[in-house]
Amino acid sequence: MKNKIFYFIPILAIALAVIWIGSREPVELEVTDIIDEEKKPLIGEPEAPEQTLPLANDPKTLAWNLFQKYVGFNKARDLDGVKSVVYKIAAVCLDPKTRIDCEARMGAAYEYGSALKKEDFVNVWSDERQTILVTDFWTEESSAYESIGRFRSIIFFVKDDQGVLKLLSFTPSQGGATSKGSASDAELQGRIVRWTEDNDKDGLADYGEECLATNDSDECTKTNPRSRDTDSDGLWDGTEFFMSK
Repeated sequence: MKNKIFYFIPILAIALAVIWIGSREPVELEVTDIIDEEKKPLIGEPEAPEQTLPLANDPKTLAWNLFQKYVGFNKARDLDGVKSVVYKIAAVCLDPKTRIDCEARMGAAYEYGSALKKEDFVNVWSDERQTILVTDFWTEESSAYESIGRFRSIIFFVKDDQGVLKLLSFTPSQGGATSKGSASDAELQGRIVRWTEDNDKDGLADYGEECLATNDSDECTKTNPRSRDTDSDGLWDGTEFFMSK
């Protein structure tokens, strides 16, 4: 039964000034969260036919510039700066008694955030309420764990009550992995695609939306993997998931 055994490695999701572990689709911590999805960036139309560069107000540019401010504030350990660009701040950064822990997490946020590259985020999903920047998926094999995984990097942004774009969460490598066992390459590829595919492009894996990634259904709220906005309130399922964290 070895080929039937699989595991999910918890996602390292870096939300605001905090690195927190756990999501609907866990990932390996020291592989750290990593990258993929479909190549259809939504960019602004050029002002003139000869203009080839995206406009300064296209969704990707606006979101990426905000993310770079966040990365810079974390580098400088500027908590007020971080607060100015994120949707909400982590509790550990609200209590002066845990400032050391907060700064350690800010350091990690800078380390992982500064490693991301704008050109890798070839998928831009955006509307009047939110923007999600997503890389294409990549696969990784680990000889130490005899496993294979599929990952992507993803950054969530949402507009606050005043209509101002804020950083909601980012994950350097969102995805899942499985032990190889005696399974064929085709079977292994089928598994990791099934566990990580996000057909409705809401930032959550279909497998997780159906609560198939957890043994405790009480800890998971099912959403429709065929609908980006299950409750039709204007916020996509992935956006709402991270807003509730």
